[in-house]
Amino acid sequence: MNDTTDPVFTDSSNSKIARARPWLRWVLLGCVGLITLLIVFVVVFLFVVKQATAAPEEVVQTFLAEAAAGNLEVAHDCFSAPLKEAQPFDQFAAGVNANRHLFDVADTSFSSRSVDMNGAEFEGTMTLESGTEVPCSFKLVRENDAWKMISYNIGTGGD
Repeated sequence: MNDTTDPVFTDSSNSKIARARPWLRWVLLGCVGLITLLIVFVVVFLFVVKQATAAPEEVVQTFLAEAAAGNLEVAHDCFSAPLKEAQPFDQFAAGVNANRHLFDVADTSFSSRSVDMNGAEFEGTMTLESGTEVPCSFKLVRENDAWKMISYNIGTGGD
């Protein structure tokens, strides 16, 4: 009743090829393993960069939010001492009031971010509430164990 010549029990040409090249299976598994490791490495690297830049980015987001809300003293407190000297509060307030539309930010996207022992830098674009995208860059330094902005550029103007 149980016939071993049944086609279910016969070797097909595919299984003969598979037995003829056992190394192919290992090569494929190795390639899949390497690709998986590469993806894991990239994800971990991006996570570490994002975490390392989280604190300075929070200062930038606070600066933008407070300036948009009209809390210019709080926004100005995000400046480092050298930037406060270069752009005193009255000058900063006049600039914000003259360009208030540049501080109505819907979203920020930083295509370049770096952080080291000397500071942090962000470059990218801001999408304004009007839908316009403008370039932006921010440089920060550590000052008294806190991140402070040393320069910024919103739109096409200088720091």
